[in-house]
Amino acid sequence: MMKAYKTSIFTLMVLACLLIAATKSRAQNNLGWNTFDYGVSTTLGPKASIFSGELDISSRIGIPSAYGGLGSLLNGTAGNVEYLHDDNWLVGGIGTSTNGIRGDLGSASELVFNFHGSARLDSLALTISGLSFGSSAYDKGFNLSGDDPMLWFNTSSGIFSITEQEMVSATSFFLDGTTAGAENGYVDFAYFTSKMGLDTTVSSFALRETRGDVWVKDIYVGDYSTAPVPEPGSALLIVSGALLMLRRRRPKTASSLSSRLAVG
Repeated sequence: MMKAYKTSIFTLMVLACLLIAATKSRAQNNLGWNTFDYGVSTTLGPKASIFSGELDISSRIGIPSAYGGLGSLLNGTAGNVEYLHDDNWLVGGIGTSTNGIRGDLGSASELVFNFHGSARLDSLALTISGLSFGSSAYDKGFNLSGDDPMLWFNTSSGIFSITEQEMVSATSFFLDGTTAGAENGYVDFAYFTSKMGLDTTVSSFALRETRGDVWVKDIYVGDYSTAPVPEPGSALLIVSGALLMLRRRRPKTASSLSSRLAVG
């Protein structure tokens, strides 16, 4: 009898946990655009947070393997996020130094964008200033002329890298007849769904420069989901029901409880 009682209570609690899990919600938001403009060139410190703290940006410098390093987050050493101001809205932005996200002589650097939730890959975009892909032929995805940027993604489908050559097809430039416009590239991450999958979500990504200097001027985050949280009302109702059933099934006397425990 006591064994059956324990089994019933255990089953009840498992069902309660499952129902609580089922009531967890993921609030979806369109975070929109963020333009990096702090009015004056400045050091932002080891981390910059935007979108009310939903996205943290950090810096990795001195990365010895320019195109390697699975997942990106543990390569090189932590640095500061720096901001370069310019009155021309096509120039400057954030980087690993005031000289931008810099890669030189086998020592790459990158900005890491870490979400507190996740965002759909096809809803993300960056505007990169100072970007020139160069004109040399590509070898294994890089041409070693101009800038040689790449991207790392930590996603629901695994870890992926995007080469310079793959970035080219996703990038359009602001062709206003100036050099600044010709080097201000809008990178639409929706182009990368052919490699990673249409419904892929991103928890973090990094823009690495391996040979040159670039800055991130703007970022767009569309379909963003916060980390799941339980709905307090539903959870409270379920737990209250479980406690009520426990109260109803409680043995009437201490002596009967002792005897049942002795043989349970």
